[in-house]
Amino acid sequence: MNKVGIGDLKHAKPAKTGASTAQTKLSQTPREAKTPDNKKAEGQLSVDIVQSEDKMIIICPIAGVEKSEIKVAIQDDVLTIRGERKPIRNIDHNQSLVRELFWGTFSRSIVLPDHIDRGGIEAKTHEHMLVITIPKTEDFKTRIIHINETE
Repeated sequence: MNKVGIGDLKHAKPAKTGASTAQTKLSQTPREAKTPDNKKAEGQLSVDIVQSEDKMIIICPIAGVEKSEIKVAIQDDVLTIRGERKPIRNIDHNQSLVRELFWGTFSRSIVLPDHIDRGGIEAKTHEHMLVITIPKTEDFKTRIIHINETE
């Protein structure tokens, strides 16, 4: 899981000298990850992790993924997000001129600090993003320590 990236991007080939843009042949190689034994691998979900004094927030793009296809789980100190982005029906992806989007299963595991409120974790969707809010416990919050004079 996540040890293999989502594969090499296949970009448009450069135009030959004097060739018009319309004559440029574009790559039709699908973007997919492969494991060493040539099986299709999972993609890695991109994340932003933001923290404030009282919580951590994980933000992930999930455009094109049904809510029912996303699973968020916590085990010990690891939060795991799994899902699947299915190709749009009625589109023959074998006829693609350029394929840069990842279609298929994806996951991301994030090791969490000890001092979080595991029972207070919430996940919601907002504008094609998955937003996971993780409250910090009281002993994890920043505390100012005043320096005393020595005698």
